[in-house]
Amino acid sequence: MKFRFGYLKLIDKSIYKKDKIILVCDSVSNNQDENIIGCYINDISNFESNLTEICEELDKRKYSGLDGQVWGADFIEDRVYIYWVFDPDNEEGKAEISRKGMLKLMKKWIEFRKKKIPENYEKYEEIIEVD
Repeated sequence: MKFRFGYLKLIDKSIYKKDKIILVCDSVSNNQDENIIGCYINDISNFESNLTEICEELDKRKYSGLDGQVWGADFIEDRVYIYWVFDPDNEEGKAEISRKGMLKLMKKWIEFRKKKIPENYEKYEEIIEVD
């Protein structure tokens, strides 16, 4: 699985201020599972405390989970199962990733979020590959 971390400038005044630069995680190959995983990461990133909490939970290796506002996740054995909170049985809204891969992705995402936004943010991206 390959993910892209980058920046996006908002052009309308929906939820955030116009021209606000936000951080995004998405799929390099536009793969359904990767897109859902990226949506989950973007969703839980609305609350900084979630990022630390998810790494702690992934590291524990016991059954747990963490829901965002729209996406949820169950951490079961060595797998992470992500689903759409409003319709958890919808197969099109589900994705799966290894627990190890998700932990690596989350740690890289936290590092990325700490970086200063570069002047050429429109062209800047980081590619992360996980199992």
